[in-house]
Amino acid sequence: MISIKYGSTRSTVLIGQYALKFPSTVEYRLFLLGLLGNLQEKRFSGSDPRLCPVIFSMPLGLMNIMPRAQMLSRDEFFALDYKAFVDSSNGHYLLSDMAERKMDTFGWLNGRIVVVDYGS
Repeated sequence: MISIKYGSTRSTVLIGQYALKFPSTVEYRLFLLGLLGNLQEKRFSGSDPRLCPVIFSMPLGLMNIMPRAQMLSRDEFFALDYKAFVDSSNGHYLLSDMAERKMDTFGWLNGRIVVVDYGS
């Protein structure tokens, strides 16, 4: 089954085990911000186990492919200690600067919670 989720600067197409992220085509400014979001996810992918990895990225940020995570339930989201999850730094950045406190920002991947949207 295929589903499409729309964010402010990117759209995500969910197909099977994968999430494909594309810049928004609503207006040029949002398209550019979507490109930057994809480039940021590509840059930070793999640098922290709390981040869902980018497994393929097209040049210029035109598309990212990530493994599809199982979104947190409402109860799981409200039980998540957000502050403890995002406050520690890995030496290069603060995860709290990249992970919005929203339900669709987090998901389960390989038995652990990860941030699935960190290219804001």
